[in-house]
Amino acid sequence: MAKKKLSLPDILPAVPTFETVCARLSLPAEAEETLEDAVRLQAESLSPFEEGLYTFSYEVVRRRPEGLDVLVAAAADAAIDGQGHDRLAAEGLLGAVRMDLTALAWARALRERRPELAQGVWPILLCAPSERLLMVLAGGAPLEVRAFAPETPVAVLTRQATLLLARLGMEGGVGELGAGLCCAAEPAEAAPLREALGAEPAFEPIGDAEALLQRGLRLRAEEGAAFDLTPQAWRDEAKATRQRKLLIVGGSVLGVAWLLCALYLFLMPKIYGKLADDVAARLDAQHAAYMEVLALRDRVDLIRRYEDHSRSALEMLRLLCQEKAENVIFQSFTYNRDTSVRVVGLADDTSDVYGLKDALQKDRGPNGETRIAAVNINRLTQDPKTRRQRFDIEILFPVPSEEEQP
Repeated sequence: MAKKKLSLPDILPAVPTFETVCARLSLPAEAEETLEDAVRLQAESLSPFEEGLYTFSYEVVRRRPEGLDVLVAAAADAAIDGQGHDRLAAEGLLGAVRMDLTALAWARALRERRPELAQGVWPILLCAPSERLLMVLAGGAPLEVRAFAPETPVAVLTRQATLLLARLGMEGGVGELGAGLCCAAEPAEAAPLREALGAEPAFEPIGDAEALLQRGLRLRAEEGAAFDLTPQAWRDEAKATRQRKLLIVGGSVLGVAWLLCALYLFLMPKIYGKLADDVAARLDAQHAAYMEVLALRDRVDLIRRYEDHSRSALEMLRLLCQEKAENVIFQSFTYNRDTSVRVVGLADDTSDVYGLKDALQKDRGPNGETRIAAVNINRLTQDPKTRRQRFDIEILFPVPSEEEQP
């Protein structure tokens, strides 16, 4: 899987090495399992700063079968505060970008310029406008670092270079020193290293020192270097800033949500009221036409009822006379328009009355429609004088809701 490309600012921060206390720790190989704790104990003993007022970091610069060489640097928080705090805070990068050590960045940039530095042991003198560095690179990594302010006298640099090389010679295990290298603006600035080595070192023009430093910082960042002198106070400030921004964003979101809810509660009744008024206006506009349609339907229904003679009095009388038996006599005929017909009469036998009822219930109109809803025999008794059956039959018409629509 491809490594995700880092998003880095244009100018990377770094702590000048001469403002730190640097030391090389030689630890046994088994110390790597608890390296953080081991380095912390050593850093506390080496640091001249008050507890809680400094920051330290470390980097393994060489691994050997018999042990580890670790470069440790500690710096006072007050000194680090001047190395880009305000710029990083303004760009929102506080606590998100490492505070690297310039010596490590210089060494990485020089190794890119001169690949031969990655092999063997090289004494290095770097004269930058911001600081002076005496380094011993082993395998391209700074094994020993001595840092000085830019105005340090040449005599002091010469003495320190001589002491550093003498110490390495007595210590042993470092390897044979190779040709030295001076990276400076002028070859004459190589004098301290020349005096310490007793030979002329190679010369590398420093050119744009700031660009060279930024190149080294960027290479280390892209390679995933972990050395970081960011003070804890910066991290706490960055965390507080993030929390404050989250509170502001959350408050803004809640404010917008509250405003939208308020607008909704304020506007929706008015909107629905307007919609209701529009509907009422449309209903009022259509009411007259609706009433005209109802009146027209009533007139059509009335005309149809007058034109429909299937349930007229004459038609019902004709139907009764058609369906009755010969011995059945009607004594009265009562017609209620669109509702019912009542017939009272005499019959010789009850079967004649029930036969008439059945025939009426099976009746269908001229178009096959049902024009009789029910036939009820309200009374069926025998006349004691004539011995004939006196009956009272009621014929019910279908109610309007049951009629088939034309």
